[in-house]
Amino acid sequence: MPKITKPLKQKNMKLDFQKIEEANDLLNQLIEHHPQAIFLTDNNFKVKYFNKAFQKLTKSDKGDILEHEFCEIMGCTERGNIVTRNDNFCKICQMRELLSGSNLSELSLIRDFNIHNKMVTKHLHIDAHRVVMSGHKYRLVVIEDRTQKH
Repeated sequence: MPKITKPLKQKNMKLDFQKIEEANDLLNQLIEHHPQAIFLTDNNFKVKYFNKAFQKLTKSDKGDILEHEFCEIMGCTERGNIVTRNDNFCKICQMRELLSGSNLSELSLIRDFNIHNKMVTKHLHIDAHRVVMSGHKYRLVVIEDRTQKH
């Protein structure tokens, strides 16, 4: 007769930190070494923070990422249908909608990008999350590059 066992109860893992700096350091390390590209953008769509995977995806230097817009960094080939002279976004831009804080929080994007003067078709799955820090609204964006899977 088979032995009946009770399912194991899963305990919630809890980390105790002595100082807020320890928690911040752990969070920074988790983001920095995460395999998916992660960046943080402000309400003007400018990148304020990014991890190594984002830099690898964009094949860009730090100075070409910080304070620049995602579509500009990636070399989106659909840029140019300009709304105003001060705004370099397309009239209908799914990334702009995602980053604007609309109800859209997830996006699958198949698009040509001009990366280092080479046309590359990327298949990206993008998740965006609202974040408020010190009273300022940001979007935390996680990108899974599914290009190799297609």
